[in-house]
Amino acid sequence: MVRTPLHEPITAFLREEVGRSNPGDLLPTIAELTEMFGVGGVQTIRNAYAPLIDEGLVERLDAPRRWAVVDRGQGPAPEEDVQARLKEVEEMLSRATEIVRSLRRAC
Repeated sequence: MVRTPLHEPITAFLREEVGRSNPGDLLPTIAELTEMFGVGGVQTIRNAYAPLIDEGLVERLDAPRRWAVVDRGQGPAPEEDVQARLKEVEEMLSRATEIVRSLRRAC
């Protein structure tokens, strides 16, 4: 059985928040997200924000320790685009899971 990393549902939630937000809007704090998702690790929240930072959707503000939506010269991402990206990720995860199962059987 493959466990979903704790940060993945948080990342999905944040991605939806970004899609509904305007450039410069602040996103939830570490404290807000740990309470919302029942997780205790600061690193879990940082891991949740990391893909969004890598994709240029979010930037980390130094003071206070917050994250904000980046102005990419376009409005919020259409929900269809988010859903399409989610489907792509699910398909990649499914393929990766099959590869891991094959490798385990071979060992």
